[in-house]
Amino acid sequence: MSKKDLVVKRIAELVRAGATLTSYTCPVCGTVLVRLKTGEYYCANCEKTVVVVKSEEEAQRAAEIYRLNEVRQIIFNKILAVGKEVGELDSDELIDRLRVLSMLIDIYEKLSKFSLQKQGE
Repeated sequence: MSKKDLVVKRIAELVRAGATLTSYTCPVCGTVLVRLKTGEYYCANCEKTVVVVKSEEEAQRAAEIYRLNEVRQIIFNKILAVGKEVGELDSDELIDRLRVLSMLIDIYEKLSKFSLQKQGE
């Protein structure tokens, strides 16, 4: 089965699951976007959600939110990595790692609140 056939099959499956075909196309590959039940636009070829904007201001805001979420994900991954180390440390190292973990969690929470605030603007 060709790549194009697989994309058409994915789109059909999404539509059967309640998604809607739209008049928008993916800015990366040109494939028609579907709007999922969640309201998100999705490219079945790139297998990614796509943000549809109507102005340069909306594009800027969407880019800021995307970057914030990327940083938030990096912090989350660091939290997981430090959390795995905690069980293998002696008491002095443990205290240091717990301080780092606490700071990372604080930063993650602040980024989450800020991201929600930006999305609500």
